[in-house]
Amino acid sequence: MTDGKGNLEAVKRRIKKLLALSKSPNENEAMAALAKARELMGERRLGESECLYTRHTVKATKRPSKWRSVLANAVAPLYYCETFRGEYHGELYFYGDSFDAFMAGEMYRYLSRTIEGMSKRNIRKGASLKYRDKYRLGMACRIAFRIEETGRSASWGPERETKMLAVKKALENEVTLTTEKMKLGAGNAAFRRGVQAGNGISLNRQATGHGGRYLEAHNESYQE
Repeated sequence: MTDGKGNLEAVKRRIKKLLALSKSPNENEAMAALAKARELMGERRLGESECLYTRHTVKATKRPSKWRSVLANAVAPLYYCETFRGEYHGELYFYGDSFDAFMAGEMYRYLSRTIEGMSKRNIRKGASLKYRDKYRLGMACRIAFRIEETGRSASWGPERETKMLAVKKALENEVTLTTEKMKLGAGNAAFRRGVQAGNGISLNRQATGHGGRYLEAHNESYQE
């Protein structure tokens, strides 16, 4: 029996934090967290799947952005996550196991900042916003294709599909997702330049350390 929906949600949040803590390298801390999580789940008669998944929030633009959507949708499956815009402006969510969702958010931040940095460096200041956005979209699309190609070569198997289905099912119980089809404008010059630039962005820098981030990209001269 619960003390109300709000109280139950607070308990779920606490259990999620405990489950995340149960992955601590400190064995005693991890065991204590897991034991407490199981105790709370038993008291509230909650299954582990109801408490395993969480949302990790990253800062987004107030208005939907095609290139950011392409990037987020490419990064999320790498970490067995789903992604969607929040109910409040300027929020983007990665939904999955707490550690996976955190890592997806970190990878998204790194790649989006890299795309922004290359856009500022490689496109002249007087270029139109439309041109700049097409360039960013080109990079995001190329990164998405590279991630997909890497996944195929790594033979992502049934285990990955099973985990993704579990995450999707859990998410569907919490929110309603909408999918929007986008025209990517592959014939656009800025888009094509972005695709070429996307080849040079490293996909290996996934760590959360401060510093050490740098680009491995082709130097370009601006030609509109």
